[in-house]
Amino acid sequence: MSDVTLLRQLADLIDAGTPCATAQIVRATGSIPNELGATMLVGPGGELLAGTVGGGAIEAGALEATAKAIAAGKSQLYSTKLTEHEAGGIGMMCGGSCDVFIAVHNPAPRLLLLGAGHVNRCLARLADGLGYRITVVDDRPEWANADNYPHAELVLAQAEDAIPTLGVDRHTFIVVATRDRDTPAVAAASKTSARYIGVVASKRKAIQLVKDIADRVDLDALVPRLHAPIGLRLGGRSPEAVALSILAEIQALQHDVQGDSMRLPPEKLLCYVPTASRS
Repeated sequence: MSDVTLLRQLADLIDAGTPCATAQIVRATGSIPNELGATMLVGPGGELLAGTVGGGAIEAGALEATAKAIAAGKSQLYSTKLTEHEAGGIGMMCGGSCDVFIAVHNPAPRLLLLGAGHVNRCLARLADGLGYRITVVDDRPEWANADNYPHAELVLAQAEDAIPTLGVDRHTFIVVATRDRDTPAVAAASKTSARYIGVVASKRKAIQLVKDIADRVDLDALVPRLHAPIGLRLGGRSPEAVALSILAEIQALQHDVQGDSMRLPPEKLLCYVPTASRS
């Protein structure tokens, strides 16, 4: 298989939002079963889709390492050494070592908006600029339409009915802002592997929601992912301000940061300027 064909397959997987990885030999010493630059394409379950890094022991180990890297969502370097006379059962006489760089291609994060109201409309506009894949679920076509959500996949249904059909995974961030279906929507969302389930709600409403679903969901599995009330404390009550606070929280979680200020304290800045130099 040519490199061009492999790259086309890789592009198709990325376009489809399918987690995958390439594994490429980036360093080699001694005798190994393939050359520097040899590359294979690996699917979301660790299956070999295209290419090869040489078969046998090297490829088996690289496939296992690549499957783990895809599951973790992080690229890594895999090093292996062949010391066996027979390397992998295909007649290879090898005794070298190599490094294989595993480049994980995570799908763009997905924003699943349950409810097509004002806050989610503002949120969709902001998220589109950051490359999120956006899906909007609402049973009201006058709200969930291409005029309001020009860059989103639209699903005309009740949230709790749609969620099981949408392929929600760990790359999905769910925002619940329905007209009157928050409780069943959160209950359905809790049964997915979404890493974030946020609810536009007051503190009182958030507490009541948890009470209402306590007997039908696994709260121990839900609560660590539940953000209710949703968003960071940025100030402002308009739909635009609320949307900004929500996306800031999601962005911080996606990148595993706290979302605090990066500002240096004034005294830290001033200590680098001699007093005599100040006006």
